[in-house]
Amino acid sequence: MLKKLVILFTVTSVLFVGCSQEKSYNVWVDSSTQSQESIDSAIERLTNAKVDFIIDDNGSVLINEKDIDKAVMCCS
Repeated sequence: MLKKLVILFTVTSVLFVGCSQEKSYNVWVDSSTQSQESIDSAIERLTNAKVDFIIDDNGSVLINEKDIDKAVMCCS
């Protein structure tokens, strides 16, 4: 019985730790060096390619680090 509880606890712990990792974002389009037209175009292409991205307070487009390859494929 104790062995089953230890195994259950271990599996549950691994699942919680693996699922709770924070996302890391990198700048894809910098609003200080690009026009609004370029930013809008990048947003449209990233959305169509289902790339995870956010727009920061300055208006720059940041993509999830794990989606860099997808972003390069759709937007280069």
